Amino acid sequence: MRPCSGFQTERAVFHSGCARNFRMGRAQSLHLIFMVKQRKIYTIYLNVYGKNIISLFSGSISKTVSGCLPGRTLTGGNRLENLCKVLIVEDEYITRQGIRNMMDWKAEGFEIVGEACNGKEALELVGKFHPHIVLTDIVMPVMDGLNLEQNLRVKYPEIQVVVLSSYSDFKYVRNSFQSGAADYILKPTLNPAALLKTMREAAARIPGLAVQERQDRSLTTCVERILSGLSTEETQKQFQGAFRKPCFILAGMDVIRIFNGERAALEKQKKLLYQSLEKNMQGYDFVQLVADESILLLVINFTQAERKSVFYNLKETIEQIARQEPKTCYVVSREFTSPSRLKDIYRGSFLRNLDRIFFYKGKHFLTEEDFKDSEKSEKFDTAEYAKLLGTLQLEKALDCLDVYVDNAISRHSLGEMELKTLVQNAWYRMISILEDEGLNADDLSYLKRDCLVKIYACPYAEDFKRLFHVMEADFRSLVRKYKIDSQSDIIKNILGYIDKHYNEQLTLSSLAKQFNFSYSYLSSYFRSHSAEGFSEYLNKVRIFHAAELLRKGTSAISDVCGAVGYMDQSYFTRVFKKSVGITPREYRRKYRR
Repeated sequence: MRPCSGFQTERAVFHSGCARNFRMGRAQSLHLIFMVKQRKIYTIYLNVYGKNIISLFSGSISKTVSGCLPGRTLTGGNRLENLCKVLIVEDEYITRQGIRNMMDWKAEGFEIVGEACNGKEALELVGKFHPHIVLTDIVMPVMDGLNLEQNLRVKYPEIQVVVLSSYSDFKYVRNSFQSGAADYILKPTLNPAALLKTMREAAARIPGLAVQERQDRSLTTCVERILSGLSTEETQKQFQGAFRKPCFILAGMDVIRIFNGERAALEKQKKLLYQSLEKNMQGYDFVQLVADESILLLVINFTQAERKSVFYNLKETIEQIARQEPKTCYVVSREFTSPSRLKDIYRGSFLRNLDRIFFYKGKHFLTEEDFKDSEKSEKFDTAEYAKLLGTLQLEKALDCLDVYVDNAISRHSLGEMELKTLVQNAWYRMISILEDEGLNADDLSYLKRDCLVKIYACPYAEDFKRLFHVMEADFRSLVRKYKIDSQSDIIKNILGYIDKHYNEQLTLSSLAKQFNFSYSYLSSYFRSHSAEGFSEYLNKVRIFHAAELLRKGTSAISDVCGAVGYMDQSYFTRVFKKSVGITPREYRRKYRR
């Protein structure tokens, strides 16, 4: 990536707003060895894990032989300032994000090298990233903060530990000081100034580490703040100062989703992306980062004249990665021209399309055009499905679900999680009915397990559809084995009679007389062969028809009340609101907008 700012006579500048962020791994070590000026060409020798890397540039960077172009300002003759590496250990994701975005850490001389959700995971990351400071919560699952401190004292005594605690944790805080904690911060009073003061005091205790504030700002941090909705006027100015061309696109891949939660895959993909970008995207302006802990993201800035070549070279970049890792699949956003739209594009259509790669198995590069074949689908008729379950018409309920799922997959009308959640909920409701019917627990246990585990493990729609039909066949087999769907003629006739005469003054007594049963026998029989009692079922049928009249007709509420068999409008209103959640009048207004 070429610098945005002009080349300066007495110093070389890697513009913080347009140089590629060094993301090949948070633990990478980067040092400026020396800078030599020869005939207006500045030679910068960088050292990454002991390998010398040479970049030559004069006005613009000609080529990077290996390594990266970090987003930092380098002044002739000076070394890069030290960054104090920090590991955050906190089991609550929101708290971790709050700490990460509380300030521009790099600008203050610190670098967040990793995050862990418990002490055990933290110890693994400490061995990998070698942080100077561990900022840890006390109460966490698996391994708490006290055990983490004790392990650090034995294995890494040089690491400073700063404890996060609530007021109720104070006895633990006292124990943490006995284990060697450097300081503590109360969560309820946590603010940027107090946190920075504590971190600087902890850093000052580390021999040989001189933390300095940096005058430049990390573009990666800037973009992260914008995407998370935490941007300020200064952040926007920084972004606009870095990217001066009129056109933008986003390109990214949800690595953790595609690789089924493998954290190592993220590091591998960052490395592959970096190597491919070096080959194919020299001379273009972009920043690379990890968004939302799993999405490897590029923000690319270009002119209209560069548009065709940007897309061509970006596709070449991704195809090159895919040849090494066939699961690779990047989504490219639509083009936009206003930097202020970055967050909305990312949080809107871009994330939605990332969810829809579920339907594109074998694809590596998807643009906005590829998703235009998605059709908006009608919502699944949960009321009808519930009615079929309630009347033990289980095979018809399965037919209803089968048709909807097949249509949703063929039309790409739902996102992955939306579809999986719908099917899981539908099957759990059916399992509940089967349990009520007294099915053998062993016959149901594998269905319960597979509903949760196997459904969410399917990476693509093709795999999901295959599993869906296998499990659907298992449900049908159980229904037929126990003859659950083969209701006697009696219950069929009773339910049919209610469905036909719901608008009359039906009572359990009149129904018993109609079918020559005693009142008590019919009440017991109805409950044992239906999901609810007589009154509940009759109300459900009446409200179903009332809702239809309110949506499609123009009759007064009082007329609708009488048309479905209720004599008292206030009672009708109470029953309707209990069933639907809103009054008949509100329901009509909602569907007449």
